[in-house]
Amino acid sequence: MTAPLRWWTPERMASRNRIDDVAWTPDGRLAWLRSPGDRSTVMVEKGEGAVELTPGRSVRAGVGYGGGDFCIGGRHIYFAERSGPLLRAPLAGGPAEPVLPRFGSVASPEVSPDGQHVLCVHSLDGTDVLALAGTRGDRWPVDLVRGADFYMQPTWHPSGTRIAWVEWDHPRMPWDGAVLMEAELDDSRHRVVRRSAVAGSSDRPVFQPCWSRDGRSLAWIESDGEEFLLRVRDEESGEVKSLLRSPGLLPPAWVQGMRVLSWTPSGDLWVLDAREGRSRLWKIEGGEPREVSTGPFQVLSQIAASPDGKSLAAIGSSPDLPDRAAVLRDGIWHDVALSLEPEPPPESCPTCEAVSWKAGGADVHGLLFLPRGPRPASGWPLLVNIHGGPTSQRARSFAADTCFFGDLGWAVLEVNYRGSTGYGESYRRALDGCWGVIDTLDCASGARAMVERGVADPRRLVVKGGSAGGFTVLNALAEHPNLFRAGISNYGVVDLVQLELTTHKFEAKYLHGLVAPYPERADLFRERSPLTKADRIRDALAIFQGADDKVVPPDQARMLSEALERSSVPHTCRVFDGEGHGWRRPETIAAYYADVESFLAQRAS
Repeated sequence: MTAPLRWWTPERMASRNRIDDVAWTPDGRLAWLRSPGDRSTVMVEKGEGAVELTPGRSVRAGVGYGGGDFCIGGRHIYFAERSGPLLRAPLAGGPAEPVLPRFGSVASPEVSPDGQHVLCVHSLDGTDVLALAGTRGDRWPVDLVRGADFYMQPTWHPSGTRIAWVEWDHPRMPWDGAVLMEAELDDSRHRVVRRSAVAGSSDRPVFQPCWSRDGRSLAWIESDGEEFLLRVRDEESGEVKSLLRSPGLLPPAWVQGMRVLSWTPSGDLWVLDAREGRSRLWKIEGGEPREVSTGPFQVLSQIAASPDGKSLAAIGSSPDLPDRAAVLRDGIWHDVALSLEPEPPPESCPTCEAVSWKAGGADVHGLLFLPRGPRPASGWPLLVNIHGGPTSQRARSFAADTCFFGDLGWAVLEVNYRGSTGYGESYRRALDGCWGVIDTLDCASGARAMVERGVADPRRLVVKGGSAGGFTVLNALAEHPNLFRAGISNYGVVDLVQLELTTHKFEAKYLHGLVAPYPERADLFRERSPLTKADRIRDALAIFQGADDKVVPPDQARMLSEALERSSVPHTCRVFDGEGHGWRRPETIAAYYADVESFLAQRAS
């Protein structure tokens, strides 16, 4: 009997586009950031189709992990080019011109209400500031705000006389503690004359300040210690009200430009809430929250209300529905741009269910993806997948990666180990000081729980993860030998000491909270490092690394491979030229999945 043809081939995996952001033009057309392969460009609706607003350019902001790539102001689009400068181009079409000179990196441009100034996050030689420039590029930019280690989410009051932003300092990450600041500007708009803190603190995070379009209200998200609050301040009376509470209102700010709030012209407020892997959408009308259907989507991001207030744009997806730019109009969601064409048939996408299990007496959460069709008598072969961060979560969004393994007949357990977001602050903070211990236990316990439930074949368990997830993979193989048949580590962390000494500014002190202060506890860094216990690994391992990775240096993969060689552990190690912390090039993606498929066939069949 002939086996059915697979839909998710390595070549198909390489053909996908990413859709990373959406924005509206003043005349109500939707624009979106589309990334085919290694190049990103901004598209905009035109008639029944779409055209490029940034032809010949690669749109990619360069502060930290990126994000905040572009904005639309007046008749122009303002965007960060991959090589560093901030440019603007006419919405009607035409050549791009520089707004900021080609030095340093920029992100999160925001144009002033009068269209004369652009505010952005600027980073140069390890110093971050809020920079201000003329939109025509005819004036040298000024450092409007400086002094903090990091800035994000700058925004203008509709009067153009005030700004607000979020800032934080080492050793904290933005989800540990940050401060919402506001400032008044002088008549020239080139100097801050008064600034003050609005909310947040060194141990309470805050997120996305945004003024209503009439300037009468300022909204933001802040922590109350366990959950997060939607806070709105009346600008006339100064009264602050809490309008919504949820453990999923504040996402971890790994990148610039993230949005969970958007005002309509009439003063209603859209709010995005992501808890336990699923998005909820709220509309605040007259101070009262009303839940709005997310339609076919289980996960939404980057919401943006239209200029006329009649529509809401977002990026939406579900486990069986690839990412798309979509618009909610008259209660119905309409697709505008798809990330994958043709779309996959339903039978090529696995089912998804929330699961939980016990580890060390605590509840641990995850998502279980099962291939469609009857379960084998011995259970499915199971891929235990570990998300990166580690401050993140695996949501019920579409993941071609999961579909690829499901098409091969594998179930996938996505582990939202303690330390993940979306389950409350206590759950997230459980990993503080315990990275390399709790995450490893939760990973191994999840695999065993699926075996006990009859879901998984105990002889065919594989563990996979990238970056921080790769760190957990390597520790799981060392601490629980012979539980897994094999492991797959994508640019995984191998040596915590080297990571502490070489990683980029954004994460330069991250390990002080996850592990311990350094160098005072250098011993603990060595103890938790997979490199230290590589001689305890017995199971086959596939290692993948980017040659240009600035987060996890390629030396880490090399050192791990050499240690496994000394222990005679079967392994492969492939370094992709031209790739950094993740794969962008189609040829890399196709080669990676072909290698992984071959590795599984050899080591876990």
